[in-house]
Amino acid sequence: MKITSRVLALTSLLLLIVPLAAAQTYTITDLGTFSGGAVSQGQGINLLGQIAGYARFANYNAHGFLWTKKNGLKDLGAIPPASNFSVGQAINFFGEVAGYSDYGALLQEHAVLWSKGKIIDLGTLPGGRISTAYGINDRGQITGFSDSGSNSPHAVLWEKGQAARDLGTLPGGYYSQGLAINFEGSVAGFSNATGGQWHGALWTKSRSVQELPNLTGAFSASANGINNLGEVVGGSGTDAVLWKNDRDRTPVDLGVLPGLGWSSAFAINDFDEVVGWSGFAAFLWTPANGMQDLNSLIDSNSGWQLTSANAINDLGQITGEGTINGQTHAFLLTPTSP
Repeated sequence: MKITSRVLALTSLLLLIVPLAAAQTYTITDLGTFSGGAVSQGQGINLLGQIAGYARFANYNAHGFLWTKKNGLKDLGAIPPASNFSVGQAINFFGEVAGYSDYGALLQEHAVLWSKGKIIDLGTLPGGRISTAYGINDRGQITGFSDSGSNSPHAVLWEKGQAARDLGTLPGGYYSQGLAINFEGSVAGFSNATGGQWHGALWTKSRSVQELPNLTGAFSASANGINNLGEVVGGSGTDAVLWKNDRDRTPVDLGVLPGLGWSSAFAINDFDEVVGWSGFAAFLWTPANGMQDLNSLIDSNSGWQLTSANAINDLGQITGEGTINGQTHAFLLTPTSP
């Protein structure tokens, strides 16, 4: 009787688990563009479903935006005057948006923070001319890159009330960028090293900078996203990769979509759901189902062609860009089940 009961219990558990591995489907929301514009892109999403990105106007200029379900697209503006260009790259739980804005001239862009209705110029490393912010966490820490005088750009960390901090490069390197930051302040990005090769890089409190191993046969890599568990995703060679948070930072090849020759991952949430693109098609990768074309998980009659998935939150909501009615628009995908 005990054996029979155990078998029945295990069978019941398996019946519960199997449906969970079924492919998730999504509803899609068009985030639109600014008046007269034809282009927008979603770059970051927080747990509240608020989205940061950029959209163009009729004159082809672009500004960063904050999208909310209640208010739609909100123009975040730019470093004055309003004719200057800006992009929202990331957003935290409190609706603070990090990105960059230019001063109306080539190679004169600065990292900025939009917070409480204001735009804050984050500046550069000493002597620098350009900087860009790519990631922000819920503690208000921001990462990106900045040059410094005659030196090439380095990954940097901005913290409230402090000047930009140079995170350096891998040994022998001269160029690096920070692309994402988690709650602990660990930064994922890339750097070159001795010999000029490019590698995924991870900056943590315990180690100043760590080279992430390439996939077998790959000669270059970039770390594009990091979750709060310290797992990192990006691209290595031609394939998307997930670096485990183990002693060796073991790389896992996420593959490519069938018939498409390359892929790269851009973001990972705390449930190991990874998004990115493969051959200009947006993908979702999960441990249960592997890599799936997001176009197959939305209504086939929607009219959308999803080209890139750039961010995912812990509710499984995804933002990125796709084409609809001949235009490129930002989108929000919402899971149809929890």
